[in-house]
Amino acid sequence: MSYPIVLAHGVCRFDKVWSDALAIDNNNDPKLDHLHYFKGLRTELMKHGFTVYHSNVSWAAGVETRAGELSQNVLQILEQAGAPKVNIIAHSMGGLDARHMLFNFRDSDRIHESVASLTTISTPHEGSPFADWGTDNLPHVIPFAQKLGLSLNAFYDLRTDRCRRFNHDPDVIEFEKACEKKIKFQTFAGTQKFWGVFDALKLSYYVIEKAEGHNDGLVSVKSAKWRDHYFRGVVENADHLNELGWWDPAQIYEGESESELLQRIHGFYLAVARDLP
Repeated sequence: MSYPIVLAHGVCRFDKVWSDALAIDNNNDPKLDHLHYFKGLRTELMKHGFTVYHSNVSWAAGVETRAGELSQNVLQILEQAGAPKVNIIAHSMGGLDARHMLFNFRDSDRIHESVASLTTISTPHEGSPFADWGTDNLPHVIPFAQKLGLSLNAFYDLRTDRCRRFNHDPDVIEFEKACEKKIKFQTFAGTQKFWGVFDALKLSYYVIEKAEGHNDGLVSVKSAKWRDHYFRGVVENADHLNELGWWDPAQIYEGESESELLQRIHGFYLAVARDLP
């Protein structure tokens, strides 16, 4: 059996809205796993013998903050599981958190020595044109949210220019290439047709399609690839929420029921897990 799996969530763990409101702990309580960001996935993987944990990092905080929190998550999981390494399966910004974690703590915690693999699913490695559009055209939204005590710094870090700066840093390039010898890196993307995308993602879908082509409503295939030799393929007919097992009314366009979608997505993650170190 492989090393323990850490499911690293994206920029906004939307399930916290109802978990906080209902004062429930769906991040750890197996009975509430069907309400988690990764809908029922931990339960499904554990049913097949895998040891699985959820990450828990700050909602929409900057990538440096989130990377530090993810590092603490991983260290705690290593101690709890009594394992030498973990496999990280990251969705969306969770993949950027993991990459920054590996690089930022390469000396202090040498965290890269405790990671056997990093799988990213629709992670905007090259940033998001929608983050560019939002921070350029809605400049007052983020400062206003900050006054209310809600950090949205992540959306600056999701800009294409900031991601490009990190990707082209010679030290980052050298470090990640050296890690290839001991860490399995692999990436996946998601795609959906415009009418099959959740309504709340249609604007972002349009902005991203115009700039980068095929996308899942929030991340393009181009951005999700990272490096071509890491790329393993596309999850078809899946928007950014569908990739987590969440069905939305737009799926009626695809003629896929809620149970059919969940079964398909769980099957995808199970295939990924079975191929981990």
